[in-house]
Amino acid sequence: MLRFTAIFLVLLGLNPFAMSLPAPLVPDRTTPGSVCNEEDNDFLEYRYEEEIPYCERNVSSGLKNSIYQHYGIPSECRKEYTIDHFYPLSLGGDNSRKNLWPEHKSIKAVRADLELDLYKKISQGKINQARALAQIKEAKLNPDTDQIEDGDYCDLSASIRIRHLSAQELN
Repeated sequence: MLRFTAIFLVLLGLNPFAMSLPAPLVPDRTTPGSVCNEEDNDFLEYRYEEEIPYCERNVSSGLKNSIYQHYGIPSECRKEYTIDHFYPLSLGGDNSRKNLWPEHKSIKAVRADLELDLYKKISQGKINQARALAQIKEAKLNPDTDQIEDGDYCDLSASIRIRHLSAQELN
C-alpha cells in the first residue's frame, strides 16, 4: 500500500519522501533576492552614509497568495508562515517577487536579531550594504534548524490528504 501511495504522489507531481518535511526551509531559485533602486515605484529615499535606495513596504495580498501557491503552502498552513523579504527593506531590499518568499515563523525566529544587528551596523557605517546582504543571504540559505522542534511545522502531508479527500467527496 505504501508503495502504491508513493507512486500515486509522484504521478501527482509530489515528492512522497519530502511530504513530512516543512516546506520551504529556504527560498527556491525564483527568489534570489532583489534590491531597491530609484526606478522602483516604491522608492522613497536614500538612506545611510552609503546612500542606499530605500523602498517602502508595499506587498499586495494577491502577490502574497501567489507566492504561497508557487511554494505549495496550503491555505490551512499559511498562518505558520510570513511572506518575508529575502533582502530586508531596511538593508535596501525591494518588494519584487524575486525578493519575497514564505518563511516559516520558526525559521525566522532562529535569526530574530540578525536583521536588526545588520541595520544598526550599516546605519553606523560599520559595514556596507554588500557585506550586510551577503550575511543575510548566508543565514537564509543555511538556516540553523537544530533549534527547531519536530512538530513546529504544519503537517503538509495531512493537508494534502485532506485536500485529496475533499476532492474525492466532490466527485
